[in-house]
Amino acid sequence: MNGGGVKKFGGGRVPTGTPSLAWSSVVVVVSLLAGASIVHNIYKPDMTLPPVEVSNGGGGGDGNSKEN
Repeated sequence: MNGGGVKKFGGGRVPTGTPSLAWSSVVVVVSLLAGASIVHNIYKPDMTLPPVEVSNGGGGGDGNSKEN
């Protein structure tokens, strides 16, 4: 008794998923990588580590010292 076989909702193609979700994910990742590349080409950070000062004080260690 639903009106002589008339579908209540549209009767077009059967949905096969949302490719727009996959494409939007790809666009987000590509834009983040491109933005990071642009920023690091403009602002070149100094990524060198400062020299480590060696001290002979007793502040830590792994317990394998040769001093007794």
